[in-house]
Amino acid sequence: MIAEFTAAIIAKFCDTQLQQLQLERAGAAQPLVNLLSSGCIKAQEAALDAIATLCRENKELAMNSNQLTTNTMLDFVKGKSSNMRLIAATCLTNLYRTGVFSEYFNEITLVVLPALVKLLQDSTDDVQERAPLVLADLIKDSKEMQKAAYDADAISRLAELLASVSSVDIEEDNSSQVGVPGIGSMAKKKEKIKENTLIAIAAATLLKEECRTQAIEAKILPHIISGLYSKQSNVRLAACQAAKSLSRSVSHLRTSLVDAGVAAPLIKLLYDESTVVQAAACGALCNLVLEFSPMKKSVIEAGAIKRFVEYSQSNDINLQLNGVWALNNLLFRADLQAKKSVMEALTFDALIELLHEPVPTIQEQALEIVRNLVFGKQEDTDWVIEGIGKDDLLDVLESKLHPTSSMGVEDEEEAMTAVSFDTCCIFQIALYLSFIFQTLVPALYIVVNMSSNAEAPKTALMSRTNIVNSVIHHLVKYFMRKRKKLDDITIQNTYRFSLSCIYTGP
Repeated sequence: MIAEFTAAIIAKFCDTQLQQLQLERAGAAQPLVNLLSSGCIKAQEAALDAIATLCRENKELAMNSNQLTTNTMLDFVKGKSSNMRLIAATCLTNLYRTGVFSEYFNEITLVVLPALVKLLQDSTDDVQERAPLVLADLIKDSKEMQKAAYDADAISRLAELLASVSSVDIEEDNSSQVGVPGIGSMAKKKEKIKENTLIAIAAATLLKEECRTQAIEAKILPHIISGLYSKQSNVRLAACQAAKSLSRSVSHLRTSLVDAGVAAPLIKLLYDESTVVQAAACGALCNLVLEFSPMKKSVIEAGAIKRFVEYSQSNDINLQLNGVWALNNLLFRADLQAKKSVMEALTFDALIELLHEPVPTIQEQALEIVRNLVFGKQEDTDWVIEGIGKDDLLDVLESKLHPTSSMGVEDEEEAMTAVSFDTCCIFQIALYLSFIFQTLVPALYIVVNMSSNAEAPKTALMSRTNIVNSVIHHLVKYFMRKRKKLDDITIQNTYRFSLSCIYTGP
């Protein structure tokens, strides 16, 4: 009894890595491992829970687990007690997330994943509430694990669970199996299961198209839309995350989202009381407006452009990034009229400020806005040059194409040499790399688009020696050799521009 309570206390007092390390140094780990063989189910559950918490996102502690302990946990995953199986699966999931298992540790996909999928149908205690979160943790950010979840029919089981807690009948039925009798209201338990299931669906459909197709075929869209209207902010957030994952689909699947009526609640959530929900709703809309004319029209008519502009000027970096990203996607392959509608709200002065933002990701999206604005006919490019100002636009391109100049050196080798022997210059290295990979490529796309439709913009670009030299330098040194980031057409266009510069001169 004392050991069980002690283990439970340890589980509650290791939320941070510092607390985890302090407990490990105090000798907490080994007694917890010893409890796994105690034969007392409650003590074993408490010990597993404490070990899971100690090892969460802490590779140093996770590496101390040995094969015997891992095998013991696998045995618990195969046991009869639902709660024990879930806690053991949680423990192994946390160990897996730290990367301590070798790539040949197949038990995660052969034992742990199927166990979690089966637990989604287990109404014992609060298992259905907790299992989706563990499953989400196991498969997030991994194409291989999401494919394994697809093969294990996890998405269909999640859809069934979501449907079971989204039914109107259940809300009124006090005899439902959902939740623990006498602990909290049935409605709250139902909403918590809905939240966690939506999080798991978002994780399961994030990276692979077949997973998104399976989710839509499982008819989860009405339940996601229902979640967007929930009174609970956490459920609304989870529904936004699920909608965002599904909106990464190819156009015909995105059409299913629009046809299901996802646009209206997402636009409404741009004004949610929670800024986190606002950012998530904006993120979902970012994907939906990309190369999808009916959705673009709906968003523009609903007045969302004004809201995106407000986000782009927010002090909240997450909101600002999502706002700029949404404006960028609205402009993707847009006609001149749509471009003018966006820029009437944003203004070219505000765009110039975004181009000089200290946050590289915001600079990147601002450059992508310019790239989309100058894409098209000559009148598009002429309008942008007039709006930003020729010299201002060329100054921006010059600084992005030759980022090392801001570090006081002439080229990349000198930049890396300058910082490679000074451990205090890590930030300088990060800044340099962010320039290269986040702002260089969109700047090159701008050059390509400007020089593709008329002589005047090309002549303006060629009037700047640094721009010409930088384009030739990057083409020769990087893209003709490695072809990183750019497609073949862009490489060809950049090559033609370089040739014209060489033969015509700046």
